[in-house]
Amino acid sequence: MDSPASRMSRLLSGFILCLLAVTSIAVIDGRFTDFSEFGVFSVVCAIAVLTSLLLVSLAAGRGKEHGRWPTDSMISREPEEAMISRLEKEREEASMQGLSSKWARMEMEHLESKHSEEEGAKT
Repeated sequence: MDSPASRMSRLLSGFILCLLAVTSIAVIDGRFTDFSEFGVFSVVCAIAVLTSLLLVSLAAGRGKEHGRWPTDSMISREPEEAMISRLEKEREEASMQGLSSKWARMEMEHLESKHSEEEGAKT
C-alpha cells in the first residue's frame, strides 16, 4: 500500500488539473474578462497556488527521512506497513506504562495500609 503522502499527492494533482481545466474553460468562454478586480477568478487562483505549494512541499520531502520534513506531522510519508508496526509498538509501550503506573499505585496503597496497621498496633 502507498503512504498517505503519496495518496495525497495524487489527490492534489487531480484537484489542480481540475482547477486548471475549469479556469481555462472559463477564460475561453469569456467569463473572466477583467483580471484586475478581485473576484472568483482570484479565489480560484489562490486555491490553486496554495494547493500547488502543498504538492511541491510533499514532493520535495520524498527522499528525506520520515520525521525530518515539516509536513510529516500533518501527512505521513511512511509506508503503511511501517506506520502500522510503529503505531502498534507505541500502543504496547503505552499499555506497559499504564500497567507499571497501576502496579506502582497498588503497591503504594498496600504500603500505606501496612503502615497504618503498624501505627494502629503501636498505640
